[in-house]
Amino acid sequence: MRKITLYMQSSVDGIVSDPDRWANISDEILEDALQMYDNIGTVVFGGRSYPSMAQYWTGAEQTSTSELERAFAKKINEIDKIVISRSPVKTAWKNSRCIQVADEDALFAAVQKLRSSKGGPISVEAGVKLWQLFLQNRLYDELWMLVHPAIAGNGQRLFDVEDGARLQFLASRSYENGVMGLRYALDRTGFI
Repeated sequence: MRKITLYMQSSVDGIVSDPDRWANISDEILEDALQMYDNIGTVVFGGRSYPSMAQYWTGAEQTSTSELERAFAKKINEIDKIVISRSPVKTAWKNSRCIQVADEDALFAAVQKLRSSKGGPISVEAGVKLWQLFLQNRLYDELWMLVHPAIAGNGQRLFDVEDGARLQFLASRSYENGVMGLRYALDRTGFI
């Protein structure tokens, strides 16, 4: 079974939407992401977030002024990418495809099929609604959050889910720019 990690950026007040307003990605964070990507087999995006991610990273490999960002772009452009969406999504980004799901049952089936397929770990990286579905239905093994030193005030909250879950602490890291990296495993024995 392939491990599924929810990898996300959040403000201190739990906002995950519009990170361009409050996120501060440093070279340290990119170095850690590059290291993580050495083991990732598949990256998953939601249908709404995919187009902007595809547009940014396909261009960044050539146009970014940051050597680390170009290296990250090269890595993400090579990795297998899946878009999970209720409607069809054009997947022009290299090594990407769309899995269309009609409802939550279809999502569960798609995730189970992906989890049991060959390949390295899976990172679910974008799409507030998709993250919330994975959280609510416990379709993940690990949660890796980068909490940025900002109060966004308004926007979509990540943990706007009906049922809670207990987590087991795995690791933390503080970055020079004030970001806190937090890693937890889902404790499947301790649901709230």
